[in-house]
Amino acid sequence: MKRITSLLCFIFFFLSSQTKPAMQSNLPHITHNHKKPLVILFDVNETMMDMTPLKNKINALLGKEDGFRIWFGMLLQYSLVDNSTGVYHDFSAIANATLDMAAQSLGVTLQEADKTEALVVIKQLKAYPDVEKGLLLLKAAGYRLATLTNSPMQTQLAQLNSAGIAKYFEQTLSVDAVKMYKPAPQTYQYAARMLGVETSDMLMVAAHGWDLSGAAQGGMQTAFIEREGQTLYPLSPKPNYSAKDFEQFAHTVLKQFNSK
Repeated sequence: MKRITSLLCFIFFFLSSQTKPAMQSNLPHITHNHKKPLVILFDVNETMMDMTPLKNKINALLGKEDGFRIWFGMLLQYSLVDNSTGVYHDFSAIANATLDMAAQSLGVTLQEADKTEALVVIKQLKAYPDVEKGLLLLKAAGYRLATLTNSPMQTQLAQLNSAGIAKYFEQTLSVDAVKMYKPAPQTYQYAARMLGVETSDMLMVAAHGWDLSGAAQGGMQTAFIEREGQTLYPLSPKPNYSAKDFEQFAHTVLKQFNSK
């Protein structure tokens, strides 16, 4: 009887030792340091820029109400193809190529002049009305503000100047410098190096779940701006902040860290 009991105990402990690691491997391994950020880093397209004029232009060009969604989805998809294959084309080149792909998939023939006229709109976009209000509050409170975008630097500067908000940022950063697209970890690490801080000292603000997922995996705090049509990735860590717009986000941060 003692021998059987000893054998059963051995089997129990053996099985426990085999299954425990597997159970632990399914647990999240990210710890968010909910502390005052040294730098607040902002995405540009859709997060700050109102894409409505571009959406209308692309929808008209492709003759479909969801033409923009189809094209922009391809644009993001093939930027990640570049990440995976180690080949880099700037965002404007991919935008042009995927617009042709979208048109072909919809049976539409595009003229080069029409494509150029449509794509140039991205440089002329205006910011959402809430953006400057939120940036002004954060800047006045002493926060360091910067941008990180997948767009080429020339496009980003044109956008920020057109929207009248370039003055709020101490640095405007583009993934062109590392020749990889967000959400690759190298892009966020590059931003941290340029700003002289650790990734854990930065707070990433974006309207895209994929961007926040990459930032969180890199150790950054994250904030989701709830722009229309945008959702979070449910398999990624929840953001530290979620706000309907920039003004609400700014008030939340100031209340948490600057009210004492």
